[in-house]
Amino acid sequence: MKKIIIIFSLIILGLIGLMFLGKGQQKNTNSSLDSNLSNLLTPSEMMYDFGNISMRDGLVTHIFQVQNLSEQDVNLSKLYTSCMCTEAYLIQSDGNKIGPFGMQGMGFMPKVNEVIKTGDSRDIEVVYDPNAHGPAGVGVINRFILLEDLNGGELQLEVRANVTP
Repeated sequence: MKKIIIIFSLIILGLIGLMFLGKGQQKNTNSSLDSNLSNLLTPSEMMYDFGNISMRDGLVTHIFQVQNLSEQDVNLSKLYTSCMCTEAYLIQSDGNKIGPFGMQGMGFMPKVNEVIKTGDSRDIEVVYDPNAHGPAGVGVINRFILLEDLNGGELQLEVRANVTP
């Protein structure tokens, strides 16, 4: 009977310890800075639909503009896409284009390290390749472009299309 009580006590202590460890790794959501990037950057549009696009016509491109209408500077740290068939470029205030930024975990991905000051804007050029998935890649697609700031805040943009042969 003593062994059962000791084992039960150790299990309870272990669970309590795991709860404290988990609580220590949670993000602090009560920061003084707004961590939701969509509250800081205002995009020209959240979604763009290419409509019907043919694989034989090749790459399609769209430019989203994001503007900082907040009262604080935004430090962009990452720009990435949801699929390898889609690339994004950041067009800096001086007109230089940096990238390509693709899908996370699929090769080298440069850091953005771009500050968008209050009142400034940047263009995000999105390039979708309808041939990337081969003949099986026909039909409706939804691809996402994600911007992240240093605080972990995200802004998600989307492109759609109906891919035909």
